[in-house]
Amino acid sequence: MKIARDIQLLRLIKIIPPLLVTAFAIMAILIVINNNQIKLESDLQALRQDFTESRKGMIKAQVEQLVQQINYEKSRTESVLKEDIKQQIYMAHTIATNIYRANADKSEAEVTQLITSALRDIRFNNGRGYFFIYKTTGESVMHPIVPSMEGTQQIELQDIRGSYIVRDMGVLAKEQGETFYNWWFVKPENTQQEFQKIGFGKHFAPYDWFIGTGEYVVDVENDIKRTLMDEIASIRYGENGYAILLDYDGQVLVHYDQEFAGTNFYQHPNNSVVNIGKKIVRTAQQNAGFIEYISSFMPSTGEAEAKTSYVQGIPEWRWALVMGFYQSEIDAQLSVREQEISVQNERQLYELLGLSVVVTLFFIVLSFILTKQLSTRFTLYEARINKDFSELNRVKLESQYQALHDALTELPNRVLLEEHIAQAIALSKANNKLLAVIFVDLDDFKKINDTHGHSVGDEFLKHLGQLFKRVITSGDSVARFGGDEFIFCFPELDDISQAEDNVRDIASIFKQRFEVAGKSIYSNCSMGVAMFPNDGDNVEQLISKADTALYKSKAVKKGSALFFNSQIDEQVKRDFAIETELRTAIARSEISLVYQPQIDVQTGQIVGVEALCRWHNATLGHVPPDEFISVAENSGTIGDLGAFVFYQAMRDIRLLNCTIGSPISLSINISPKQLLEPNFVNEVTAAADELLFDPQMITLEITENVLISDLSVVQPVLTALRDHGFKLSLDDFGTGYSSLSYLSNLPMNEIKIDRSFIDKFLTNSHSESMVKTIIAIGEFCELKVVAEGVENQEQYDRLAAFHCDLIQGYYLSKPLPYDELVAKYYSLSLDIQSIG
Repeated sequence: MKIARDIQLLRLIKIIPPLLVTAFAIMAILIVINNNQIKLESDLQALRQDFTESRKGMIKAQVEQLVQQINYEKSRTESVLKEDIKQQIYMAHTIATNIYRANADKSEAEVTQLITSALRDIRFNNGRGYFFIYKTTGESVMHPIVPSMEGTQQIELQDIRGSYIVRDMGVLAKEQGETFYNWWFVKPENTQQEFQKIGFGKHFAPYDWFIGTGEYVVDVENDIKRTLMDEIASIRYGENGYAILLDYDGQVLVHYDQEFAGTNFYQHPNNSVVNIGKKIVRTAQQNAGFIEYISSFMPSTGEAEAKTSYVQGIPEWRWALVMGFYQSEIDAQLSVREQEISVQNERQLYELLGLSVVVTLFFIVLSFILTKQLSTRFTLYEARINKDFSELNRVKLESQYQALHDALTELPNRVLLEEHIAQAIALSKANNKLLAVIFVDLDDFKKINDTHGHSVGDEFLKHLGQLFKRVITSGDSVARFGGDEFIFCFPELDDISQAEDNVRDIASIFKQRFEVAGKSIYSNCSMGVAMFPNDGDNVEQLISKADTALYKSKAVKKGSALFFNSQIDEQVKRDFAIETELRTAIARSEISLVYQPQIDVQTGQIVGVEALCRWHNATLGHVPPDEFISVAENSGTIGDLGAFVFYQAMRDIRLLNCTIGSPISLSINISPKQLLEPNFVNEVTAAADELLFDPQMITLEITENVLISDLSVVQPVLTALRDHGFKLSLDDFGTGYSSLSYLSNLPMNEIKIDRSFIDKFLTNSHSESMVKTIIAIGEFCELKVVAEGVENQEQYDRLAAFHCDLIQGYYLSKPLPYDELVAKYYSLSLDIQSIG
């Protein structure tokens, strides 16, 4: 009886495990199929919602950007008008001045005839603009539109509001040298309305004239509107994307569909079109918003389609700007994507089911085998199972260790580091203590790899890892964050001085020579420190702010340590704001140039100018060059900025050289990152050729730090520039790593004495010796020497006595915008002659 029960028990042992495995496998497969279907439906619903919101966001951003451009252009109407007529009068005044100087031996009547003949037929602003000339006493000298006024007295000429146009402009032009003036006239084509007209006049001293012109503000605004409407009409995006522009009266100003172009929505015979127009205008009058409607036209099909559009109003011009997308486009794209997701999901499901079947069959077979052996070898299997579990546990622990530690240095990795910091924060918080997170970055580690090879670099990192372990005590932690970056965590500190001690302990490691794989290595590190709780109360905040402090530390000086503070935070935010605004600063015409004259000490003549960049942003205000230039270099926008400066400066100085007797040269500062770009030589050469500017009249200024960075790379570039005719200047000479080897090995033409020496050389014998030495070096090496920052007569006289070649500084002239440089060129040269 017992034998029968044992046999039945063995049979049950053989049958029950396979049945249980099969049942559980079927249940698991059903659960997987159900979960897979739920996840598929959820993914498709989220995809449709995300896709629609994404398209709406894109359309909204496009409309807002376009409205921003429209508002910007609208706001510039009066300034554009003023700048345009001012430049026209400057040109006319220059023409009159040159004619007067070229005909000094002739009578006033003869010169007057020559000047009026030269200016009478000049037209500008689409033919609307012209020049007029009056004596400041009111006599009309030239009026090309109403010639009958010439020679008559117009001192009592008034506009429709009673302002004395000629008298007031004459008085202001004579007193101030030049003046803007407003008056009101009706227009020939609209005599029922007054229109503002802005004029500009400049005093012509030889004959007590003022040369002037004027322009209606509304005409300039209409020019801007037409330009903007043309740009809006040309907008296309995707296969069916276009922009619509109408005014608040329903008049269509811009429309892709010719059926609507030039019509009025409110007068359309189709009521649905009328309702759409009213909805657009109503939304625009409420500022902005999305609307949905059935569009009567889709470009790719010509059929009516459901459409979602974003509308934004421009109240000052009573415009409504509309851009949108068709629902069928989203449906088509979503259909393809949904099909791809469904296919992918189905494929994954089949793979999972196939794997489940294979695994199930495997376990069924295995269970039969195991149960068959279980009856006779149960004890042996039990021992083996225990052994397998022990091995599995060992492998598990080993895998966990590898997952949480860096394979090279055997230090904790980022995952374990975050756990340690989180635990340390909780401990420090509970005990009301401080905690320091120190972010360490090796300085110039790439040079170790490049010089000795990556294997030596790896051994060096392993060696450092062991040294770093000696710095920490119980409760502290150190981890390799990645590459050549490490992070220390020191919890339960009583005060910040303990964190400073930890920083010094880490820095002391690098005050030695490292012997690695038979190589002698010297290295250093930069550090950034964030403190709990002042700088953050979680892992992410503390690591981020320590990284920010490290970034600023390396920017100030490599090998230093910096604790995070509010000033660093504000500076990082400002750097980000500068980088963001700088990317579109050129397009918004925010970047301008000024020119500081360079004077020949012996002759007192202006022989050149240095082009300097200025930036005024509506949000940031005036941004100093030393601030935005470094951001441009780090953000990759220095190339565009440098190209703008190069082209604009050459255009300005080429135009100036066409009007003066002796051409002047142009100096342009070159960023080290520009100089090291592969196509820099070709680009600057092509720019000079395009603008017909002689390269021998261009001096490219570079600083000494670019020579230190990689002399072997820089030298061929400078030689190529010299071969193309450009002159080269070494800026801030004597302030960095000055070496006579630069002057003997590099094709330099000029060296510039830094203003820091000029500021002190009258009172500091060391600075005076440096100035003398630099001038002597220039003479010995046959290099031109330029002194920057000359601010008084005594400095000028002393530099002349030392035989300095050129000078520039505020004593002679501040950096001038182009129009002021043109206006002051002759008087400035004369003043310098009297000084000399």
